[in-house]
Amino acid sequence: MGLIVLSLVSGGAAPAQADWATSSSYRADPYAGERPSWRASRAALPAPDDPAYSAVSGDHRLQWPLYVLDSVAAWSLYPGAYFDASTRPEDTPIVAVIDTGIDPNHPDFENPGAGGADVSQGGQILLSAARGFGCPDATDEHGHGTHLAGIIAAAANNAEGIAGLGYPVRLLPLKVADESGLANQADLAAAIVYAADQGASVILIGFTGPAWSREVQEAVDYAWERGCFLVAPAGDAGDGPPMFPGACPHVFAVAPTTIDGAVAWYASAGDQVALCAPGGDEAAGVYSTLPTYACTLRPDPGGPPYGFAFGSAQAAAHVAAAAGLWLGSAPEAPAGAANRLLWRRLQQSAVPLDESQEGWRPDSGYGLLSPAALLAGDRPLETEPGGIVGRVLSAGAPVAGAAVTAVGEGGATYTAYTTGPAGAFRLAHLPPGTYTVSAATEDASGLWEGAVVQAGCDTPAVDFSLGGPPCDSEVMEAALPAAAVCGRDLLLTLRFRNTGEGDWTRREGHCLRYTGDDAAAPPAGLEYDLPPDTPVAPGGEHTFSIPWRAPERYGYYRLAFQMAQQGGVGRFGETAEQTVAVSSFLDVPPDYWAVSSIEAVKAAGVAQGYPDDCYLPGKTITRDQMAVFIARALAGGDQAVPTGPATASFPDVPRDHWAFKYVEYCHSEGVVQGYADGYHPEGVVNRGQMAVFIARAMAGGEESVPDEGCLEPVFPDVPCDFWARKYIQFIKAAGVTSGYPDGLYHPEITCTRDQMAVYISRAFGLE
Repeated sequence: MGLIVLSLVSGGAAPAQADWATSSSYRADPYAGERPSWRASRAALPAPDDPAYSAVSGDHRLQWPLYVLDSVAAWSLYPGAYFDASTRPEDTPIVAVIDTGIDPNHPDFENPGAGGADVSQGGQILLSAARGFGCPDATDEHGHGTHLAGIIAAAANNAEGIAGLGYPVRLLPLKVADESGLANQADLAAAIVYAADQGASVILIGFTGPAWSREVQEAVDYAWERGCFLVAPAGDAGDGPPMFPGACPHVFAVAPTTIDGAVAWYASAGDQVALCAPGGDEAAGVYSTLPTYACTLRPDPGGPPYGFAFGSAQAAAHVAAAAGLWLGSAPEAPAGAANRLLWRRLQQSAVPLDESQEGWRPDSGYGLLSPAALLAGDRPLETEPGGIVGRVLSAGAPVAGAAVTAVGEGGATYTAYTTGPAGAFRLAHLPPGTYTVSAATEDASGLWEGAVVQAGCDTPAVDFSLGGPPCDSEVMEAALPAAAVCGRDLLLTLRFRNTGEGDWTRREGHCLRYTGDDAAAPPAGLEYDLPPDTPVAPGGEHTFSIPWRAPERYGYYRLAFQMAQQGGVGRFGETAEQTVAVSSFLDVPPDYWAVSSIEAVKAAGVAQGYPDDCYLPGKTITRDQMAVFIARALAGGDQAVPTGPATASFPDVPRDHWAFKYVEYCHSEGVVQGYADGYHPEGVVNRGQMAVFIARAMAGGEESVPDEGCLEPVFPDVPCDFWARKYIQFIKAAGVTSGYPDGLYHPEITCTRDQMAVYISRAFGLE
């Protein structure tokens, strides 16, 4: 069965209350000068009132990791509030902690007003689902599990002890080890399966060991296939061998950093490292909850039930907490595919440890965890390299020593080899793009086409299953849009029939793969698994429902999906594809003559279109509509347009007229003057009149429009004595108009909404 041990380098009791202070003579934040500018501007929540959050011990804050990670900035983005027993949400993500259990009576797992630590009482813990494996219950006899639990989910702003980074989540403690800190692989595997079945979104495993276990790997695969995100320590073995389960495929392994921003001296390095996070060392450990009674880490129960410990498990706990925050805040994370997307987002939002870090490193992964950047959706430069991680199986067994090669669109070739008993590989430092990946052994080979590498992250779970059945298929239904509004969320429906001779199964790697344009890729990722334990027999069909968000940038995008076998031979079936016209308005396709101007006025808040997502570009502009366009452009958006005076300036535009404030604002700015009997709001505007309005808006009123004189016609149909000559001359000189292809201006032609967008975008520099 094999034994595994806690990822724990050292531990210590809490400092005496007299050692706490609130002075500013603590060690400075080592990351302060390296943070992106958003970090200093988004912290709207006040600091929590937990005493240890603001207290210092020696030369550093007790909860220094929360300062390094800008926790308050992250909490301001999600959940945006602190909770008491009555306001705590009931459906937040479940984070399972598989370790030594928990102290169910610790006061720091109770929100203000709670009747206990259970979520049903207003607390933080799912005590009704907590259980032991190889142990009678989940009571912590060691202390390590309670320590990790506090890092993740100690109640924040409860005036008690510490604040947990992931305080909105619900904690599921699962015990697999007693006071010795030893556990066996069978109990760990059973706990992983149980956590997945209980609906855990994140599973933190606090143990490490040098031996790979097929039993544990199968449990990991079971949880991964059900959408769980599994986090584990990368290991505390220094230059020793890879440590498991952190080195298992489908597990996100985390390395520890110190208060000084360096990778800890004891940290294990290698291909398994995905990210780093605060784990501490002897100089400054991680301060968290310990049992209120005597245990291995706290043999003397006197003093506050808190203490220091350091190790890569503490680092992994911070990542598990951040993962829970993201899952609670992310509407883009569909069930079953959130783990792949979260993997990428955690890495893409990481902060480099130093100026030399570009992309992945074996000691720190893609850099330091940044919860606020994760929640804000910040991304790296598009040129930052990414990677591919996965494994090679043959007849269901891992293959060591297989050659894995990725060939890019330009022919560049990258090669790695599977290592160790897990059959895992890493292709690192790949430029973003689409790759054909192959795996080869002496007896078999497989191909994976269309593996998309994004900037600053791994493409996870590129798993090869050599020798499996092919994935021949026929498209039976493809509900893909021909047109879509920029940024609009849609649901794509695709139905495929198995035309091959063997079953499609998730275990054999059969899946739906996106092979269309990268810029239009669904947010859930590029592969969509079949349901667990639900094979599709020959002649059978399966329907996929895929959330898709149209790109924010207008253009034509190719959506394409195929049934595929991950790394198998003869994998691909028939393609379901559609070229989608994406724009802000359904009646203004990406190749429309004025699309760039219409998109510009939409982005600037000048034009909003109609409720049916149309712009009606050829519709004639009236004087009230013209006033709306110009007023919004002058003011900088609709909300900035003043409400107008108490008394109407024109009798036919009273205060209750829909365009009152716009007409009044244009009047106050010298753009419109009206007629002797009113404004005539429904009168159409011709191109000569439009030149007047635009020239006045650009110049700052009638008196400011210059008259440069006229020696020859501005246009053949705009002679020197034409009534609007100086205005047309002014906007022509400013590059607002160049007339029609026939060389004429056509001042008497009525102006349309597309022409209005062109005038506005050019006059106000919106393009």
